[in-house]
Amino acid sequence: MPAARKTTTEAGAAPAERARAFDLGVFVRAAEEVVRLEEATVLSTPSLPTVPHLNTVFLHGALDGAGLEALVEAHHAGLPNRRVVVDDEAVSERLAAELLPRGWAVHRLVLLARGGAEPPPEARALAEEVPYGHVRGLREEWLRTPPWGLSGGALAEGLAGDDRLFAGTPTRAFATFEHGRPLAYALLLGGGGDDGGDDDGMLEDVYTTPEARGRGLSTSVIAAVLHAARAERHEAVFVPTAAEGGAGALYERLGFAPVAVQHHFSRQVD
Repeated sequence: MPAARKTTTEAGAAPAERARAFDLGVFVRAAEEVVRLEEATVLSTPSLPTVPHLNTVFLHGALDGAGLEALVEAHHAGLPNRRVVVDDEAVSERLAAELLPRGWAVHRLVLLARGGAEPPPEARALAEEVPYGHVRGLREEWLRTPPWGLSGGALAEGLAGDDRLFAGTPTRAFATFEHGRPLAYALLLGGGGDDGGDDDGMLEDVYTTPEARGRGLSTSVIAAVLHAARAERHEAVFVPTAAEGGAGALYERLGFAPVAVQHHFSRQVD
């Protein structure tokens, strides 16, 4: 793999590179098989074939559409989905022109970063740290709703994929409760050594059950994550969100700023 694409967070690396490295490291540690090529890092998890993020090609080179499809088929033939993550804007635009007519879809994901002071203590007053098992039901509720809409075996595999992710990377859960029932939660993922980001953290899975929205609960669990990240001396906290229709406005109000964009190409196979 070219030196510019190392997954280790190096001192002095740009925020965009650190964010991408951290993101890749989370999935590398969770996948069952990792193949590192000059042009790509290929993740495969045969035991969970319907979980796209554990069966993904992270493209680092400049393949054309035909070359990329050949690479994907060489490693992921037989899977129900194809998924490719591309960081380079120019490469993404060229691939979109080639792949969209062939039945691929593409959506943009923004990686935001935040450093500096944490929110005031009152912002996190409603949140508390809990074992991940206490909020797994909320995660299941989330996966059942669009755009995922998972059920049956796909839902079971999705939850199993989460278990692999959060077992492979140090993960802390923060939630708000009412009458003993969790209403909102967020996760703090820590760095995991050589595959990414001991000095940084990642905010993940910010979710509030629909009937409790509009009460500031998401802000409270995010503030709790930022407080914990500060206590762990993380230099930066990253968060991924959809570029269109995501929670970017909320994150920016809380001090996050965009540092990188990823293009996610996907295709379902009949």
